[in-house]
Amino acid sequence: MWRKILWVFTILFVLAVILSIVSVYVSPASVKWMALCPFMLKYVLIGLAALMILWLFVNYKVAIPIAVVVFVGFKFFSHEYSIRDKSLDDNADFRVMSYNVKCFGILDKNSNLLREKVLETISATDADIVCMQEAYWANKSADFPTLDVLSKSLKAKSVPKVRLTNFNYGVGGLAIVTRYPVINQYSHPFDSTANGFMYVDILMNEDTVRLYNCHLQSIMINDSDVEISRRREGFNRENKDKAMNLYSKFSAASAHRAVQVDTLVSTLDTCPYPVLLCGDFNDVPLSYTCFQILASGERLHDTFMERGDGNGRTFSIAGVDFRIDYIMHSNVFKCLRHKVLNFNISDDHYPVVAEFKR
Repeated sequence: MWRKILWVFTILFVLAVILSIVSVYVSPASVKWMALCPFMLKYVLIGLAALMILWLFVNYKVAIPIAVVVFVGFKFFSHEYSIRDKSLDDNADFRVMSYNVKCFGILDKNSNLLREKVLETISATDADIVCMQEAYWANKSADFPTLDVLSKSLKAKSVPKVRLTNFNYGVGGLAIVTRYPVINQYSHPFDSTANGFMYVDILMNEDTVRLYNCHLQSIMINDSDVEISRRREGFNRENKDKAMNLYSKFSAASAHRAVQVDTLVSTLDTCPYPVLLCGDFNDVPLSYTCFQILASGERLHDTFMERGDGNGRTFSIAGVDFRIDYIMHSNVFKCLRHKVLNFNISDDHYPVVAEFKR
């Protein structure tokens, strides 16, 4: 009897691992609920690994195929977590920063002070390329200078930008500050959102490189969405409503992102140049979003997976860390270092910096 129970649990856990892996290749625009499956991979892998050890004592021949499934599962989990710092000591040819700057804090209290801290943090990296999402620049007055200050401090040659939304006193969107000459520019705002992507073709040592800056659909959640009521009144309708509301937001955003990323990938697949891609994807590494981008063109590489350390968190909410900001690149570039700076605005995004050899 106990062997039958063991078989049932083993089959269920194997199927759960396979479903988690397969789900990253299924568009949430087609099957919304599958966007949740990758989140269970860590837990079902631990369970399956425990069952594998148990099978070693019961029937080692059964443990062998289970070990293969566990190995494949952990290879996928390497997108989420790096067990050691793999930075190289080589001298870098250039440095790239990606940062959702949250409008430089203009919507927060003490906005001028926040702006100064953000500008100082960005300038201190001395990056050759800075890609910003939710950037802000004034269109009527210079009372809140941003991009012009960065351009001067970083000695930039170009500051291409794309408006995605308007304020009463300025413009918000995507911006790039680069020390390399820009010879071409394209932008693609997404309909009915403040999201989109842009790319610029830059001259790097007389070679053309396509530089992407992306901001994909946000889930738009806050602390109240994930706050659990501790009332002990049996069935808690409040928590059920919160859970359903959170799932509704998550599935809707995942479906929107799937359509957006398919549009982005269509331009990557036809790109004739080496690619550097930065952005706030608003999605975790084990997702349709990331796997579509990594598989695009001649296949891109995630700098965290190459040189990162730990969980690589770039955003936290309710005490849970997520990696949703990325720097990716083509084969012609060699990533030497990847770092997440310990700085943010109002518990929002952390900046990501990577260094490369050309």
